[in-house]
Amino acid sequence: MGKKIILYFSIAVLIFMLLTTAVFAVEADYQSTYILADSFSNTGLMYDGSERDYAASWGESSVTVRRDDGISSLYVVFDRLPPIWTLTDTSTGNSVECGTYTFLHEFVDVESIFGYCPLEIRLSFNEGVQIAEMYGFGGGELPDWVQIWKPALTEADLLMISSHSDDEQLFFAGVLPYYAGELGLKVQVAYVVNHFDTRMRPHEQLDGLWEVGVRNYPIIPEFPDLYSESLDGAINAFAGYGYSFDDFAEYMTEIIRRTKPLIIVTHDINGEYGHGTHLLCVASLRECIEKTADPTYFAESADKYGVWDVEKVYLHLYPENQIIMDFDVPLENFGGKTAFQVSQEGFSHHTSQHWTWFYKWMYGADKNLTLATQITTYSPLYYGLYRTTVGYDVLGGDFFENVKTYEERYATVDIPETDAPETITEESDTEFIPDEPAVETDEPADNENDSNSTSNDSGIPSIAVVIGAVAMMVLILIISTVMLKTPSQKRRR
Repeated sequence: MGKKIILYFSIAVLIFMLLTTAVFAVEADYQSTYILADSFSNTGLMYDGSERDYAASWGESSVTVRRDDGISSLYVVFDRLPPIWTLTDTSTGNSVECGTYTFLHEFVDVESIFGYCPLEIRLSFNEGVQIAEMYGFGGGELPDWVQIWKPALTEADLLMISSHSDDEQLFFAGVLPYYAGELGLKVQVAYVVNHFDTRMRPHEQLDGLWEVGVRNYPIIPEFPDLYSESLDGAINAFAGYGYSFDDFAEYMTEIIRRTKPLIIVTHDINGEYGHGTHLLCVASLRECIEKTADPTYFAESADKYGVWDVEKVYLHLYPENQIIMDFDVPLENFGGKTAFQVSQEGFSHHTSQHWTWFYKWMYGADKNLTLATQITTYSPLYYGLYRTTVGYDVLGGDFFENVKTYEERYATVDIPETDAPETITEESDTEFIPDEPAVETDEPADNENDSNSTSNDSGIPSIAVVIGAVAMMVLILIISTVMLKTPSQKRRR
């Protein structure tokens, strides 16, 4: 009986090791990567682990990346929007153009591009560039902090229009973690101003969005960040930089036609605490929202993207047709954290803003604020339905009441029958993307993967793990076999 128990136990251990070997992958290494920069100042800042500083070149330059076990992927954190650059496999001379989408944080699937993991690659720049961090990864599972951005959506279930980088985590707390991270809907974020006049806010912006589950690169306009305390003050402030109210209405019209959202969520009609840019955001949206389906209204974007009529528009704190969200429910995709708590983690990346009153508003005076319902001023739970083409909400608590997502709509589309024989083909996640920059208002169409923004599915255990597991299995089998074959000794009576 004892031998059988040992045998069964050995078999159970064997099965367990087989399962765990297949499930647990080794994290991709970047520490053993050599980075050699040519014509850069402060080269060491390129790999010091901090986004707060950078290495810079002011003309033609290059960076060579080497790994003894081959380079599977590359992650570059640019400090400012990069020019288009060239990636070359130095052993073959093969090269590809990168930087098409002007992502500030750019992931490159090197193995996918060249068909294998080259030992050395070179990044070549024809004009000045600033690089905060660079990582060359070997094979394995990428760390969670590597941002693999997809281009902006051309069919968004939800478009959030946020005035500044951090408003999306504060006044709209809970929205992005729930709809993008938990439900996996097509969520696009567009901003009213950019923060390229500061060092850290552009990085905080992307880091925070990635934290809460957003995967499509945000739309960031050319408008600068200017402070004012009224709508007229905002209009006058931007007029000093050459921008009119109509420029903002045109921008709103363009992002609506370009992303074709089913639902828009944006600021309080009173600008929350009265910030002029918040007021300008809502005013310019209200100016254009009834005209975006008119091809004669800002005809240039109509010709480029077509026209669009948004089904529902929600304004934060709007008193009419109000719904109350519940963002204090645990989310499965975030390990039981609530949507509000995930937004708190999103705002934790905005360290440059932690000196403001926003910090206590978000976390509490004693850092004891854990529920969205604890916020009573500018509550992130209250929204009003400003516009609808699909009827008013009855149940409440969900922006998508009476609205089917794009996925649901495509699932109900009848596919016409064909006389062609049925064939089975390999599914591809790649579709054609126009070769346009993604950050400016002429950003390219949405795409799942491309040479510059491709997820790394390298969930394969390392050779060492496999060899070790196999050796342990063989040892267990040998021990079990020997014990079964060894005759037992009888006790003397």
